[in-house]
Amino acid sequence: MALEAQGRIGDRLVDKGRISEDQLAVALAEQKRVHRPLGEILQSLGFCRQEDIAELVAEDLGLTFLREHDIQPDPLITSTLDREFVNRTGAFPVSLTEGTLRVAMVSPDDPASIAAVRERFPYPLELAMTSERTIAKLVSRYVDAEIGRVAGIFAELQAAGDVRTELPIEALTEALLVDGVNRGATDIHVEPEERVTRVRYRVDGVLAQGENLPAEATAAIISRLKIISNLDISERRRPQDGRLRLEINDRHVDMRVSVMPCTWGENVVLRILDRGRVGTRLGALGLGPDRALVLRRVVARPHGLFLVTGPTGSGKTTTLYAMLGMVDAMARNVATIEDPVEYRLPLLRQSQIDPSIGFTFHAGLRALLRQDPDVILIGEIRDAETADMAVKASMTGHLVLSTLHTNTALGAVARLADIGVEPYLVEDCLIGAMGQRLVRTICDNCAEAVAPNESELAWLGQEPPMMRRGGGCARCNETGLAGRTVIAELFMPSEEVAEVIRTGGNHAQLARLAAEAGYVPLEADGKRLVAHGITTMEEVLRVNASHRLTHEERALL
Repeated sequence: MALEAQGRIGDRLVDKGRISEDQLAVALAEQKRVHRPLGEILQSLGFCRQEDIAELVAEDLGLTFLREHDIQPDPLITSTLDREFVNRTGAFPVSLTEGTLRVAMVSPDDPASIAAVRERFPYPLELAMTSERTIAKLVSRYVDAEIGRVAGIFAELQAAGDVRTELPIEALTEALLVDGVNRGATDIHVEPEERVTRVRYRVDGVLAQGENLPAEATAAIISRLKIISNLDISERRRPQDGRLRLEINDRHVDMRVSVMPCTWGENVVLRILDRGRVGTRLGALGLGPDRALVLRRVVARPHGLFLVTGPTGSGKTTTLYAMLGMVDAMARNVATIEDPVEYRLPLLRQSQIDPSIGFTFHAGLRALLRQDPDVILIGEIRDAETADMAVKASMTGHLVLSTLHTNTALGAVARLADIGVEPYLVEDCLIGAMGQRLVRTICDNCAEAVAPNESELAWLGQEPPMMRRGGGCARCNETGLAGRTVIAELFMPSEEVAEVIRTGGNHAQLARLAAEAGYVPLEADGKRLVAHGITTMEEVLRVNASHRLTHEERALL
């Protein structure tokens, strides 16, 4: 990978806003000490990403730079690929258009790699550049996942004529975990039933059926999961919680394990905590430039409390870490108290609570306030003690970011009052709250323009500028939906709203004044995405269905 002079790399990253002048100065000082390339030092310090360096190289070579979301490979091409070829060449063929093969490469200036691609694919080549991390993700998503490892093991057993006996328990257990990671799942469910054990993977917020396991293997597989999670294999009557770590494709993946007794055995759910992930940039969340600007101003505040609300799995922690990514951690002391630590970033002091030894959110926050923090991230405000400490910290010169389980951003006010925070304290410390959900986006590989139907027109209230729907393809598993984005509502109290909060006004008053001050609810943001062909009406209603009956539903009673 050809790089320009190291000094120019640093200057260009500053010009592009990827790093600050202070961060460059720290990296240059570190370079004098260790004598390593500046790009490597900037990445190791967490000041920039591998993609930022690769993008500069692409500019020098006069090539297009492709990020992961820019690449939608042709399934016919990915079906011919294997991990060995992609890793050896650092090349991932993307599409074949009018006889020309477009190839994303880590080192498009390497003659040996180009020759290997030409030997395998006898077409004229259109080269583009990408990063090693993107290539690894593409392999995991499109090559390794072509056939699940569980299905592969059963196929081998079928070929041997022995499917129900002498099952390789260790291999099967590892395979179902690897399948979950390769599918991009956030959770793996192992659900015993009378005649079969069902395996399901939560992908993009929706459970998808995996390979069923024979009932005879259930007890052995669950025992194996307990062993590698350091749980008691002899205890089958009580719930248990544990953790395990796997190394998959040269990266560590942690899983949080929950075992629950049920009718036909023990139900196991594994939450995947991929340590290979890093915090998302704020601009990549899909919030829109106006809301992103407001959040930038929030993290620039010297003190106050900002909350992100929503159900479990709505991306609250990702949003908070994207906000932390905008904090100058060289000039401000940033610390977190979490359960668990989902992202690990340099220059942040991150602590994981452990209630079994009395290290709770409340105890951790009390200790943390003696560590001279400027910015504090609290994983979740769950009780009155933690809420009281968070409020006091936000009123004594600290910026506090946290999550709260409420259905709406406006609901944060009532929730804090319900926990026990006095209304006048809420008004004094609350900078704002953001409610969010994750919706699946339309698959770009099979999307097609469509005319809105009557129900969509009635819901949108206007003729949309663009409507799309996915027809279904191999990339999206025939669902027409691939990937997720955020729909959000941002509540920033005005003076009038603050007065209602201070006097303990009701929700209706709060909602009316907030709307007058520019508050846009979740569903309205969802309509914006539907009208611009990003997601569908069904997706928005799926994640944001009201608990009240609609007029149509009442008419059916």
